[in-house]
Amino acid sequence: MKYLAYIPLLSFLLLISCNEKETMPELLQKTADNQFFVPDNIYASSVRAAYFDSISKVAPDNQKERYDLKKASALLYAGKTKDAIEILERLWKESNKGALRYKLEAFEEEKIGPLLALAYMRLGEQQNCIHHHDASASCIIPIDPEGYHQDPEGSRKAISLYEQFLRQDSHDYNSRWLLNVAYMTLGEYPEGVPEKWLIPESVFESEYPLKKFKDIAPKLGLNINELSGGGIVEDFNNDHLLDVLISSWFPSDHLKYFINNGDGSFSEKTETAGLEAVTGGLNMVQADYNNDGFLDIFILRGAWMGNLGKHPNSLLKNNGDDTFTDVTIEAGLLSLHPTQTATWADFNNDGWIDLFIGNESETGNVHPCELYINNGDETFSNRTASAGLTISTAEEPFYVKGVTTGDYNNDGWMDIYVSTLQSSSKNLLFLNQGPDKTGSLYFEEAGSRVGLEEQISSFPTWSVDYNNDGWMDIFVAGYQKSDFYTIVPDIVKEYLGEPNRAETMRLYQNNGGSFTDVSAKVGLNKIGYAMGANYGDLDNDGYPDIYLSTGEVSYESIIPNRVFRNNSGKEFQDVTTAGGFGHIQKGHAVSFSDIDNDGDQDIHVVMGGAYEGDNFFNSLYINPYQDENNWISLKLEGTEANRAAIGSKIEVKVTEEGGLERSIFHTISSGGSFGCSTLRAQIGLGKASAINEVKILWAGSGTTQILKNLKLNTFYKITENKAEAEELNLQPIQLQETVR
Repeated sequence: MKYLAYIPLLSFLLLISCNEKETMPELLQKTADNQFFVPDNIYASSVRAAYFDSISKVAPDNQKERYDLKKASALLYAGKTKDAIEILERLWKESNKGALRYKLEAFEEEKIGPLLALAYMRLGEQQNCIHHHDASASCIIPIDPEGYHQDPEGSRKAISLYEQFLRQDSHDYNSRWLLNVAYMTLGEYPEGVPEKWLIPESVFESEYPLKKFKDIAPKLGLNINELSGGGIVEDFNNDHLLDVLISSWFPSDHLKYFINNGDGSFSEKTETAGLEAVTGGLNMVQADYNNDGFLDIFILRGAWMGNLGKHPNSLLKNNGDDTFTDVTIEAGLLSLHPTQTATWADFNNDGWIDLFIGNESETGNVHPCELYINNGDETFSNRTASAGLTISTAEEPFYVKGVTTGDYNNDGWMDIYVSTLQSSSKNLLFLNQGPDKTGSLYFEEAGSRVGLEEQISSFPTWSVDYNNDGWMDIFVAGYQKSDFYTIVPDIVKEYLGEPNRAETMRLYQNNGGSFTDVSAKVGLNKIGYAMGANYGDLDNDGYPDIYLSTGEVSYESIIPNRVFRNNSGKEFQDVTTAGGFGHIQKGHAVSFSDIDNDGDQDIHVVMGGAYEGDNFFNSLYINPYQDENNWISLKLEGTEANRAAIGSKIEVKVTEEGGLERSIFHTISSGGSFGCSTLRAQIGLGKASAINEVKILWAGSGTTQILKNLKLNTFYKITENKAEAEELNLQPIQLQETVR
């Protein structure tokens, strides 16, 4: 009997062996056919609609309506809204006549009305926000006149139903929210909303008059209309122009690669880059894994799918000629686990970037996290167990949703913070102890010891020095609602100042190796129900701000993205409405970058939900602060450190107006755990009158480099151990209409 214990391992090894005989495109297609496009997958809506239709045709008369209801729901989530409405209208009429009493359970019959109202809301979105999209106004709360629906049918019928539901239950917060949104789409908010159900305009007011950011993605041909996915804004061909890479998690959607032409336009080069066969991917993370000077891409798959989530990730090697090659198998990174989060860092300080992957585990479906150490020869070795990072066991599974790295105790070794989607467990902090007596890298879980013992259910996370004191702090967005169905009731209650039980954001301030929760102190003890998120400097004042891409899988959860300005490290101010960021479609990957080389940080956001009918246009918000404050841009290149300098710390000492000196800190990384900013450091300097010095602590090598005589508002390339910085003569780009 003891040999039975080896059967799962042998099966896995056989599977890997078989997979090595397949190409990655073949493996991706096989995985999609067997684990995605199947009726058991709740996200494969078209497949499910056909499945329920086939059952309905042969079901007994007293069962037919049950499968018609399931079919209607699947059609709605497949984007076939009019077909869903046709079925739901029939069922709704029969329900009102009492004709379904013995054909459906009570809970099933109760779904018909809300599904019908939701279908009409979705119809209004499709006919107006999608088919007649205005990037500056469509689906931005509060909706401007340019975003009012020209075809009112969907919203008008939804209003009638939601008012009916609210007359029956005045505490139906879900209907109350959608009723207010529907009135907004018709230009009848707030005056037209019955006062007892009105959500007042004042709840959307910003706490600081941030300038408005304009979404110009349609102008540039970057308004991709797909589902949730990853996004990277990065210089992939080393021409000092930032390109855009986008994924959609649907297995039939391939990556999209846009080259920045430098003349204000972008060209899609997906086919010539060899990326059309690379499909799916909920998130992506970039790094130069082979130190050849060109940034490579790691794609993550399988998240949210439980037993159906055994999807392969992909490592794409940048060939340096605007083409990429999938080298997952050759590099030793082929594994089959549900995930959407990973982080690159040089954990063993050998000058080669390593990889940590956070996998999702549940009771009975365990997928341990993975640590891959770079061998320096374009291959990796799995060192998870020996490093003490076997997160998740049968006895204690962790549903890992975000991972981030930082040197939290400033000892020169990169540590790991793990965010988990479980209210019954804590997040995890692994401090890197360096090599043990055998020479093996080892991590110690030390969360409880350093003040991070709190139980919290959370999602995206990052490491950042929010108050510029030289110590890396930790931000994590709470992701737990009080109601099983949607987050909307909690959002409405927060707007109205009523108690709710949703998980809130956390900001853990680093006190020099220990942490304190300062969320309430800085005004972040609010619902930040984010999927994608990232940080950047909205106004070049030298303090990192927060962009949250909010939402969840349900169609009802059309809640505004949220943006918070860091007010000198003292507090965070909600600037969502002022900045024009209150998008109510599902938000995912967020990337901060200076895409037009004018000195401030623009924001790229991948939009769209998980269900195949929940697609929406991506956004690119152009920053209006180019003339407001000073800045410096630094492209770092390691020689002893990893080539992309990931994990290297920058301190910029400046003299401000009045002669005061202050330091601004920045660590090279792609930012948050869902969405990737450029590794080129764009550092706001506020009203600085001069740069006194730039000090760099190179990750891995430990080299300290100090440069003086650098100019304000200038782009530089800094090479490790090279005495002088290289000034880059980059001119602002006037973005223009792209001809595709």
